[in-house]
Amino acid sequence: MDRREILKISSVMLGYSLAGGTAMAILQGCKADKSLDWTPKTLSMGQSDLLAELCETILPATDTPGAKDALCHRYIDELLSNFYSKEEKNKFLEDLMIFDEKSKLKFSKAFIALTPEERESILGMIVDEIKSDKENNNTKDQKANENKHIFTQIKDATITGYFTSEVGANGGLGSFLAVPGPYQGCIEYDTVGKVYVL
Repeated sequence: MDRREILKISSVMLGYSLAGGTAMAILQGCKADKSLDWTPKTLSMGQSDLLAELCETILPATDTPGAKDALCHRYIDELLSNFYSKEEKNKFLEDLMIFDEKSKLKFSKAFIALTPEERESILGMIVDEIKSDKENNNTKDQKANENKHIFTQIKDATITGYFTSEVGANGGLGSFLAVPGPYQGCIEYDTVGKVYVL
């Protein structure tokens, strides 16, 4: 099974493990701003650039569009701005520095300056640390799901943002069919009266 197939399966199964803000964003039709003059609401431009590269490393363009094509970094900025509490937002922004810190320790340069292989090695290190922490703590505390590691939050939001975008529906999933009409990424619940599921 290839990486993209795993991500497709993950996107279906994410519903039970999403953090509250991400789950609420899906239910309320959160989507990325596509405007040409877009500026982030919560992230700085530097943080937005870093996040774009992180998202693309998680879900790179291949024969189908990647996370940058789906504007996943913009989706995450919307998520932070509209669905995270002030404390969650501040923690996310603070924790985001971990990627540059680890990159500078290992390669003496910022994450966005790394090659794709170097970026993957940094994320691999972080995944190993998360696994190690889980093994050491090995608790079934409900707070554990609320305090997800920054990488887990970004990965979940990237996959969610991708597969709920028009790019993901048309290119990634290959399952969007414009019947009975055009793609609408954000529809008021009151107009349809139910949640649409692929």
